[in-house]
Amino acid sequence: MLEQISPLWPAFKKARDQQMPLVLATLVRVDGSSYKKPGAMMLIEADKTTHGLLSGGCLEADIAEHAESLFANGDAKILTYDLSDDSLFGLGAGCDGTIDILLQALTDDYQPLDALNPEPGSATDTRLRLLTRSSSAAPVGAWQISNHNHTTASHSNADFSSPDVVSLDYHKPPAVLVMGAGFDAIPLCQLLLFQHWHTYLLDHRSGRLNNQDHDHRLTLLHHQSNTAPLPGIDFDAAIIMSHNLDQDAAYLQLVNQRKTPFIGLLGPVARRDKVLKLAGLTLTDLQGRLHAPVGLSLGGRLPENIAVSVVAQLQAVFYQP
Repeated sequence: MLEQISPLWPAFKKARDQQMPLVLATLVRVDGSSYKKPGAMMLIEADKTTHGLLSGGCLEADIAEHAESLFANGDAKILTYDLSDDSLFGLGAGCDGTIDILLQALTDDYQPLDALNPEPGSATDTRLRLLTRSSSAAPVGAWQISNHNHTTASHSNADFSSPDVVSLDYHKPPAVLVMGAGFDAIPLCQLLLFQHWHTYLLDHRSGRLNNQDHDHRLTLLHHQSNTAPLPGIDFDAAIIMSHNLDQDAAYLQLVNQRKTPFIGLLGPVARRDKVLKLAGLTLTDLQGRLHAPVGLSLGGRLPENIAVSVVAQLQAVFYQP
């Protein structure tokens, strides 16, 4: 998913805005076990500063050394690491796989990374194809990007159906709507943002929203009327936690109308049934989308404990095989 690009994005935007050179390192193949999976990326600056991880920390400095030549000549290349050979780095990492990493210089248009914008409003499902062996039509590192039913490529004559091409899919980060801006919403939103998910905090009370000491990545939504539709965002999950039965019922009606796939409701089963009755809904109406009480049964009573249990449940849903 595109959330693995999110930690790189601030450094990437700064470098792009200042027209600084960058090298993009992409994990393109794994044979056996490895810390990261194909599609993981790392950015390298000219001074060998790195952003992101392609291993547990044992390879990044060496990858940065190899990137030095790309700042000089721009020629992409493949690095292969046999992690089962501990004599290579002597770190005892314990991974037994072999990995291939593609190094590419990001030049004037900063592609292909520029097409993988993970931010709300810009993120879109994207397929990236990368050539891992040179051909008569294109060099190693040639790329093709497909999204929005639109395809662009670095080399028009390259055969991107070749066995030497890896295909990597990047999906939009999950969008989670937290409904109710109480104090217990703060740790939940913090953990959602820590996962690099698109996080929205909605409340009908503007004062509650204005009092939030919030991360700039958190989108605040003032929902003035319970009869007003929700913003035109495809939410993957909504967590209802206004602590008011009538308001929770109104929120439940709204997300049910939008057919939100995952609806979480805070509180015990008896409270759930009261909210359902006020909303004029049944469990059958919600077709298995309602999770109440929301969160895994992990123990703990603090808002932070509850936030962990909710995010853990969402992670299990979003990343299920």
